[in-house]
Amino acid sequence: MKDDVILSLQTVDYPFETLVQRAKSTPPKLILDPEFQRKYKWDKDGWERASKFIESCLMRIPLPSCYFAENEKKSHLVIDGVQRITTIIRFMDDEFALEGMTALKGLEGKKFSEIGTWAAELETTTIRCIVLRNENPKELIAEIFSRLNKGAVELSDQEIRHALFPGEFDKLLTELSQVNEIRNFKAGRSGQANNDSRESEELVLRYFAFKDSPMTYNDNLSRYLDAYMDKSTKFDAHHIADLKHDFQNSLSACKVVFDEHEIFADINKERRRQGIVYYDLLMGSLGEIPHATLSEKRDKVRAAFSELCASEDFRRLTAGGLQRKTSITRRNTLWDEKLKAAIV
Repeated sequence: MKDDVILSLQTVDYPFETLVQRAKSTPPKLILDPEFQRKYKWDKDGWERASKFIESCLMRIPLPSCYFAENEKKSHLVIDGVQRITTIIRFMDDEFALEGMTALKGLEGKKFSEIGTWAAELETTTIRCIVLRNENPKELIAEIFSRLNKGAVELSDQEIRHALFPGEFDKLLTELSQVNEIRNFKAGRSGQANNDSRESEELVLRYFAFKDSPMTYNDNLSRYLDAYMDKSTKFDAHHIADLKHDFQNSLSACKVVFDEHEIFADINKERRRQGIVYYDLLMGSLGEIPHATLSEKRDKVRAAFSELCASEDFRRLTAGGLQRKTSITRRNTLWDEKLKAAIV
């Protein structure tokens, strides 16, 4: 991403009534997509927090801006403000009654349909909405999205990518992330993974990104994966099918060599823990070798991997700075040398 990029913005002061209409239109012009946004949080302990927000609106207290990203269809994707807008919609739909009122105590216990002339006040209340135009680079919008969500309700990098780069490739990531070895990555034998922020999808994504253009990696993993996701929106159906086959082939190759409880872990250790380093090395290399060869040379390949994990050079490269390009390149070189010797 260039350092001198200037954002293309549009600023609109939307009345609440208009926001609700845009969110409910068919198709929606304002998108609060539960596929990537965190579930609504303001009703966790009752409706007091949501009610306080409505009270602030009625008191005309200045509200923080919302941020939208414009898509190709000119609809607006909410990237910051989903809790506030959802609260407005739910209250105006009579889903909850106000509680904990301190300034407007006469509204305590009342729903939208019961607040009389205050209803018109709320409908005409405006909130500043900053729209990031579609011509902005997607990786720039991803960075803004990430910065805006560094609060109590933080989205993961992959949740942000899912929001900004929809398409067939994103669907492929979701599909492949449900494969047992990926869904349960780092879960141990119990298989009780706690990957609820699309970590499994990012695991699949990094395989494709590093295999496609490893030399373009520049130590910023998030931007590197953002760039590949942006590129992926132009993939056709044939290319998507090839990628799926490639991933499945690589994973199958790993399973030829390693048992279920060993895959993507240091097999020298009694208590085996899976790691990104082992995943990257094995997925990026074994798929290039015929399964028949791997089966025939299985013991030698396992011995080579065991030797790699035990070597001092390799241990130093996994002690810190795992995502540095120099470390990744050196680990790949060490493993390639041992793997080639094992399959001759």
